[in-house]
Amino acid sequence: MNRLIAAAIGTLLLVVATTGAQVQGVKAVPRPPAQPPGPPNPANGSTAPDGYAPRPQWPNQTHAPTPQVITEYAVETVAEGLSGAFCFSFLPDSRIIVGERAGRIKIVAKDGRVSPPIEGLPASLWTRGQGLFEVRPDIAFSANRAIYLTYTVLPEGADPATLPRYPGVLVVASAILAKDDRRLDDLKVLLNAEGTGGRLIQAKDGTLLVTSTIPAGLGINSNDWPQPQQLDSNMGKVLRINRDGSIPKDNPFVGRTGANPEIYALGFRDVQGVAIEPRTGRLWTSEHGPRGGDEINRVEKGRNYGFPVIGYGREYTGKPINGDKTAEAGMEQPVYFWTPDIAPGGIAFYTGKLFPEWRDNLFVSALAARALVRLVLKGDRVVGEQRLLTELNTRIRGVAEGPDGALYVLTDGNNGKIVRLVPRK
Repeated sequence: MNRLIAAAIGTLLLVVATTGAQVQGVKAVPRPPAQPPGPPNPANGSTAPDGYAPRPQWPNQTHAPTPQVITEYAVETVAEGLSGAFCFSFLPDSRIIVGERAGRIKIVAKDGRVSPPIEGLPASLWTRGQGLFEVRPDIAFSANRAIYLTYTVLPEGADPATLPRYPGVLVVASAILAKDDRRLDDLKVLLNAEGTGGRLIQAKDGTLLVTSTIPAGLGINSNDWPQPQQLDSNMGKVLRINRDGSIPKDNPFVGRTGANPEIYALGFRDVQGVAIEPRTGRLWTSEHGPRGGDEINRVEKGRNYGFPVIGYGREYTGKPINGDKTAEAGMEQPVYFWTPDIAPGGIAFYTGKLFPEWRDNLFVSALAARALVRLVLKGDRVVGEQRLLTELNTRIRGVAEGPDGALYVLTDGNNGKIVRLVPRK
């Protein structure tokens, strides 16, 4: 009996220790050296357009014409006073849950009131230049109140005095939102995604699709970061896991020697937006290129999306990436690209009834372009591009269709707003 008790206690301690390690222990992954103090070094380059204009692989892969049908809309403010908001999603009761990069989760009531920050996020969340990237309710939230998160933490043994650039490591976690909406309980880290940032969305089958970026920015050369092409690294990938963090048996690289089984697709640089196409259930992404080469991709299992072997941008210094190669056998083309770049953020398909002309269009929030970009699709090809909300002259961070059929848009910055687009009367 004593041996049984001892064994049970030992098992319990092992579970507790393992759980603690899951939450706290994240291994270090490659990072660029810290930036020197002071203003940016001009030798590191610029984000300014430089006249580079790569040829598309087919007509309208870039610079598609303005759609023939232009719909008038009105803009209504839903909520304001957000600070560094990065993502938002609708709860089943039509309230909006918002994530702010500095590590705050808030709920916007139906009357527009913004709640105080929800408690329960880990104290180890690293927010300086990184932070909280995704807050997404489970598709069965009404029954289980589960929330999925992506955020960055410092790796084990990190010395705060000698941190590299982008020291935070992206993790994927789940939690339960308390019934009073005031705190997160039962926080569990599901996956070390390794990247500097990343988004998450839930597929129709309940699995979680997670993006993981490589370090990117002025002074960082794409050719120095081959991880998007390496199957033993999670950086530069779309990853796929089950709700509990386990690996789906039908992932494309399960069982392959030297490949991480959570990898779903590879060859990405810096995905900033994710959406599930209602018509097909496929994942679509928006991606920041370096100096130009922003992309929209339709992501399929096991496919390679090329970076840094192919792309439609150049290094921040203006130098070509891999000889300006834009196509390679066995690598996928973007559905659409922008050079010069627009800095795309969140994306969403529209299926509502308020704007019949917009049905099945893809909407792309744009930071540098200060617009909401409407892409008219015919099958998997873009046939038209229109820029909306330019009258606001503000950086657009996110977009989503609301339960009422309106299009909701999140603005960036320290006085961020959620606005909605409705038909002009």
